[in-house]
Amino acid sequence: MPYQVDLRKNALFGDDKPKCWFGMPLLKSLQNPQTDSDIEFKVEKFQEFKRVIILNCIDYLYGHSLLKLLNAESYIKNNPEFGLIIIVPIFLRWLVPQGVAEAWTVNIPLSKAQNHYPLLDQLIQKESERFVEIYVSRAHSHPKDFNITNFTGIDKHDFKRVDFRITFIWREDRPWWSHDFSLRVARKLNCMKPLLYWQNYKICKLFSFLRNKIQNAKFTIAGLGTSTKFPKWIDDLRINQFNEDLEREACRTYAESRLVIGVHGSNMLLPSAHAGMTLDLMPYGRWNTFAQDVLYQECDNRLSSYSYRYLPLNINTSLLAYIASLQINGFSYFKKQMMCELL
Repeated sequence: MPYQVDLRKNALFGDDKPKCWFGMPLLKSLQNPQTDSDIEFKVEKFQEFKRVIILNCIDYLYGHSLLKLLNAESYIKNNPEFGLIIIVPIFLRWLVPQGVAEAWTVNIPLSKAQNHYPLLDQLIQKESERFVEIYVSRAHSHPKDFNITNFTGIDKHDFKRVDFRITFIWREDRPWWSHDFSLRVARKLNCMKPLLYWQNYKICKLFSFLRNKIQNAKFTIAGLGTSTKFPKWIDDLRINQFNEDLEREACRTYAESRLVIGVHGSNMLLPSAHAGMTLDLMPYGRWNTFAQDVLYQECDNRLSSYSYRYLPLNINTSLLAYIASLQINGFSYFKKQMMCELL
């Protein structure tokens, strides 16, 4: 959203509706410039252009940064007369696709991405002197028509595979727990352990149901955080901290998954993009952000509605297992019906 700031009067001008999201953070950042921060600014040049588009992917939320980056494919395809320059936080550098003109990488962590850095502004201004024409991308919040493989280098799920995974995406700050008030209390008191043990129990119960209904499946836990232990028949691939190699390996796990299941959030973006199908468990207060955490890779509307599903977080575990088993076992027949492959 466009906003104007008058720093002398501490005044903000613009649309009132998204002011708390966009306007006020802008005003606050300009009022409190970070002059003592060590900014690392790396410029990588791949192609020479005098007319460029700058795509800024710096954001204080991981999912927002990733979604902004996915705009790159459209610019590379549809605006070949312009060079694309991506400003990207260091943790997303590995996802920058081929075809960009330049990548400008900065070491700003998510927790500090809403700050104003005069030094970074100066560095960008200096680099911009090389160009005769510059456009700034709108960085749409949820772009479409992109192939995730062009970003991660990992192929999407192959439905022809006989063996496959069913993967639950583990998350410790937003677990599979449907009581919002007690979750907020547990976070505030730093007492999440009981909720994580309950999440572990529900996952084991879910996988036990599915184990009796689906052949050739390997049951997997992936994601961030390693609290609690799982039985040996569940492949535990969780980690405590991501790096580039571990993120690539995680994407391979997602791509081996016929189905990924997890609680709504940015943790579902890359899994949903690589897996065959997705079950997104929606907390009560998150239905207004429906579908924002899923990267659709299926163009056919019918197959898309079959493959990406949203269910309430408080769904009964046995019902969830029933839906998941039908989703997996019925995919081939559904596709043949919808695509007229029975003729």
